[in-house]
Amino acid sequence: VGVMGPWTCDPLLARALPEVASRLAVTRLNRDPTLNEGYWWDAVVLAEACHTPQGVTGLLNAERYATALVGPLNPATCGAAGLLTAAWNKPLVSWACLGDGEGLDTLVTPMPEPAGVLHSVLRFFRWAHVAVLSAPQDLWREVGQGLAQELRARGLPVTVVTTVGTEEEEAREALRRVQRADGVRVVVMCMHSVLLGGEEQRLLLEKAEDMGMTDGTYVFIPYDALTFPLPYHRVPYPVLANNTKLRLAYDAVLTVTIDSPEVTFQEALQQAKEAYEIPAYIDPAQV
Repeated sequence: VGVMGPWTCDPLLARALPEVASRLAVTRLNRDPTLNEGYWWDAVVLAEACHTPQGVTGLLNAERYATALVGPLNPATCGAAGLLTAAWNKPLVSWACLGDGEGLDTLVTPMPEPAGVLHSVLRFFRWAHVAVLSAPQDLWREVGQGLAQELRARGLPVTVVTTVGTEEEEAREALRRVQRADGVRVVVMCMHSVLLGGEEQRLLLEKAEDMGMTDGTYVFIPYDALTFPLPYHRVPYPVLANNTKLRLAYDAVLTVTIDSPEVTFQEALQQAKEAYEIPAYIDPAQV
């Protein structure tokens, strides 16, 4: 199984430790005859380029390394990945593809579609008008554009779609566009969460606080937390403790994430360490 992602070019995603995670998964799989059905499983980590054209080219090499593919993370490459794996008759398991996979015969979506979950939340609160702000990297820009397209297809007016970098003026100008847009209530942030070290989101929320946009007029929703269980129960985040302005701004943030009721991420990691399934030096706070 090829585990594909921008592990070498995105410093935050590299902290997901794909080698350790995939090795842990196949070890448990091979140990359980009810799951492996007599097959021996192995995983190979494949580096996905951070630029979309090179990412598509990299898919062509995946056939020689793997009989199935988990990934890629860039939704712009999902179409090519789906067509190639269908031609190869190999499964493609992706939580990053934004569409419904219609016509992609071997695509498996292992979790609820993030755009659908977000649409349900917006509909519940009757928030119709949405702005989508993305980090400038290809991965996040493609996520933002794809999300806007999916929400529009569901009947929601997405009036602002723009990118935000690490310069204050970029964040200020993007937020001014949101203020000028008619009736925008929700700002979806397609970028790494500030809780995990995302600089673009930190700058954006701090600037929103400066501009008086965190008083309840706008709701800021992180997109990335829709795709994994962000620990929230009795978990301290130092970035909030050490930054008063960010902590104030975070009152306007609504986080929608996958629940993990049986065991938290930290508990699962600790259990794996105690069972000697992963190296003892791994620190949950750094992963």
